[in-house]
Amino acid sequence: MANTTNTFTILAGFLDRFGTEVEGRQLQEPTEEFARKLVQFARGELSERERAQVMSLLSLNPDWIWRLAQEVKALRPEPGVSS
Repeated sequence: MANTTNTFTILAGFLDRFGTEVEGRQLQEPTEEFARKLVQFARGELSERERAQVMSLLSLNPDWIWRLAQEVKALRPEPGVSS
């Protein structure tokens, strides 16, 4: 679980620094199946093997990282809203 936490910490830091640039680009959409995997990845619902597959596909298609960034941002609480 620590590896997943570290992955999300790194991604959150990336979003804080480059979120606007990631959001501002119009890119080719991933397939519906891969988009579902990204949602599961963001939620921490994939096995280690599945996470490795997603990371491999993202490394081959870096333009899809924006979609993962959107999924992670959707899971973050709104500023000023307590749960």
